Amino acid sequence: MSDSMREQMQRSIAALWDAALSLTTDDTPADRLSGLVAAVTEAEAQLAGLRLHLLHEAKLAAAEAVIDGVRQSVRTTPAQATASLRLAQDLCDRFPLIGAALNDGSISLAQADAIVAGLRKLPGRLTRAELTRCEEEILAHVDTLGPSELRVLAARLVEIIDPDASDADDAKRLAREEAAAHRGRFLRLAPDYHGSMSITGQLPVADAALLTAQLDALMPDASGCTAAGEAASRDARRADALVLLTQKAANTGTLPRHGGDRPQVHVTLDLDTLTTGLGKVGLIGVDDVDGLSAGEVRRLACDAGIIPVVLGGPSRLLDVGRTYRTFTPGLRTALLQRDGGCAFPGCTATPACCEAHHIVPWWQGGDTRLGNGVLLCPHHHRLVEPDPLQSEQSQWRVDLDPVTGLPWFTPPRHIDPARRPRQHRRFRLQQIRAGAPPGPDDDPPDTDPPDVDHPETESSAADRSVLGDLIRRSAAIWGDGT
Repeated sequence: MSDSMREQMQRSIAALWDAALSLTTDDTPADRLSGLVAAVTEAEAQLAGLRLHLLHEAKLAAAEAVIDGVRQSVRTTPAQATASLRLAQDLCDRFPLIGAALNDGSISLAQADAIVAGLRKLPGRLTRAELTRCEEEILAHVDTLGPSELRVLAARLVEIIDPDASDADDAKRLAREEAAAHRGRFLRLAPDYHGSMSITGQLPVADAALLTAQLDALMPDASGCTAAGEAASRDARRADALVLLTQKAANTGTLPRHGGDRPQVHVTLDLDTLTTGLGKVGLIGVDDVDGLSAGEVRRLACDAGIIPVVLGGPSRLLDVGRTYRTFTPGLRTALLQRDGGCAFPGCTATPACCEAHHIVPWWQGGDTRLGNGVLLCPHHHRLVEPDPLQSEQSQWRVDLDPVTGLPWFTPPRHIDPARRPRQHRRFRLQQIRAGAPPGPDDDPPDTDPPDVDHPETESSAADRSVLGDLIRRSAAIWGDGT
């Protein structure tokens, strides 16, 4: 039986190779190549599902030789082997709908692994019917979200199926994770005996955010390294910043300043948390962190500047500042909250290394306001910067969605002849968690650049005044680090 299956698989693979080699003589292979890549990707997922199914069957049959062969295989690390065995059990016993989707090639192995990792974090009190609903909910988004976003969404599905209990679950989970993070903290320095010292460590999120703010304030500019004849990476410049931080602390006993201010940590919070100091607080620019407790933020406020970004509705800004000629710290803070890093699809650059970009250039009369700005890393900033010597069809275009205010990127024709707008997956995830997910069949934004900012009316000015007064009255809560 096993020899027959092997022969069938080899024949199928040989047929795929024949199809791939035939493309070299085709004048227009793009469509066929795309179809072949899709077929191989689907088959890859199906084979991965079949392997996990066989591993589970081996465990049920107590075939220890098979299990030991997986653990001892030189094809994977011991950790990967253990993870595969655990995933096989979860897909067959706990999350059969996810396993079925992998088996038929609807999702990739990376997506299945990420989804299961998130579902494992759901409260143990959920019933089988509720877990099934969670599986159905997450599978509705596998065509628009990648593994990282699916893992976060899967872990937060309790907000959809049981919103009343999700806040209590969050409070317990945050307390548990903060205690575990504190117990697991460490810093290890070891020489490599070749002139360097290896530094490894782990810090709680709040402490790491403070350290990151300090390092960002001291990080040398890339242009300075280039002028010195060194092509220093961002990691190398962060190492320089750590050395500068220790030297500054040793010499003066003071902490660095960033642009004349103390290093700042940007957090998001809703109105209730602002007024009471109770609840969960978000950390801008850290996608994989679910949040901090208000107590941790109050403690953090003792050592770094805290900039609260007040939210309302489905995570929409209530306070974004006014119009300025240049991107002021207030406007940049608004961009940090909205974009969370480089907004270009697929980019993982953090807010600290991003720049504020005018969608309509200043030299074309574009205003410096939230509705004409987007956060981009230097590479993608250069990529989307309009060139008056090039046609509009040959350049990237940035539009803000008139409903959500989030950026969409339209590629040039040589990348996508249909010029279908694209959006960063983190924005899809934000909208899903806010309860307003974009459907897979939704129309793209209008072809004309939308204008999401409107002139400030008397009522909006009054609302801003009320909000400003509220923030001032709440300052005692957030300034108290005791």
